[in-house]
Amino acid sequence: MKVKPKQTDSSILDDFKFCEEYLDKVSRTFAVNIRVLKGNAYKGVLLAYLLCRIADTIEDDAHFTVHLKVQKLREYSEFFPPSSNYKNQIRKFLEDITFKQETDSSVLLINTLRVFNEFVKLPETIISVVSKHVKEMALGMAGFQEKGIDKNIVFLEDQDELDRYCYFVAGTVGLMITSIFSGESKKISPLLQEKLQKRSVYFGLGLQITNIAKDFFGDRKRGWCYVPRSFFIEEGIDPIHDSFTDKPEAFLNAHKRIINLALSYLDEAIQYTLDIPRTLIRYRLFCLWPLFMAMETLVKIYGERDLFRGQSVKIGRDDVKRIVRNTSLAVMSNKALRFMYDNERRKIREQRNLSSLSHLNPW
Repeated sequence: MKVKPKQTDSSILDDFKFCEEYLDKVSRTFAVNIRVLKGNAYKGVLLAYLLCRIADTIEDDAHFTVHLKVQKLREYSEFFPPSSNYKNQIRKFLEDITFKQETDSSVLLINTLRVFNEFVKLPETIISVVSKHVKEMALGMAGFQEKGIDKNIVFLEDQDELDRYCYFVAGTVGLMITSIFSGESKKISPLLQEKLQKRSVYFGLGLQITNIAKDFFGDRKRGWCYVPRSFFIEEGIDPIHDSFTDKPEAFLNAHKRIINLALSYLDEAIQYTLDIPRTLIRYRLFCLWPLFMAMETLVKIYGERDLFRGQSVKIGRDDVKRIVRNTSLAVMSNKALRFMYDNERRKIREQRNLSSLSHLNPW
């Protein structure tokens, strides 16, 4: 049975309060760092996140057909920038959307109009920036979804294709946030903005590839493998027919390669953050928290066999609290932040060394 998630009553909860409530419901991690922002940067990034999350919901729903996903992502892209007729466009867009079950993400999507009601109130400069990148994201997602037509499982072929996919779903977000921050602070000069933009895509790629490494098993169950096919083939694996039980070390090596790729992009992300003026504390914290959560995630999953047995491996609330506390204390010291980042890097290097020596132990 399919369900139509509820449209919330705007007379009970105003539209922006709805957006703030659903930010907490659809994101455990990004809600934390978005709330550290203030003013138009806060409103702009919050609404941009929800608009991106609506596109994610279309892309990720396991019960939508590929054709429906492509259709709806393309329709969604037409909402940017919003026209004077956006309310009727959105109502028509939602008419034939139903879900297998109601979730927080499905409720958000069915209430797309409420997000747009607040989005159109933002300064024109922010509307323009967000529209450009969410439109690009939705169209890019639609293009990749077409790969899934008439296939039981979809693979990205190589690192170039992985990077292109991650650009659309995350690199665009990095560019968007940099533009919002630059527009809202005179402390970010045009020269510095250009410098930040060059690394902002890598920041997005680092976070996204970390999620790909963490969610490998769940993505595979719903018919997608974002770890490139070439990574498996180069380890001597047939990624369709071989199982982790048959070739555990080869699977782990392919998985470690995706982790190392994420690390190479996060190396750019820490430099991006250190380039933000020290006095822009809120912008720095916004970047530091997801960056160090990603690093903590990579430490936990490096060489972790439970991922391939379907078990969830993720950082806990205590980890998040520790990251927030420690980075908040060090936020104005580039030297301290670099030391903290390098320490996380060292933990992964130590695991790598232990892993390489483990085959020498006969016991």
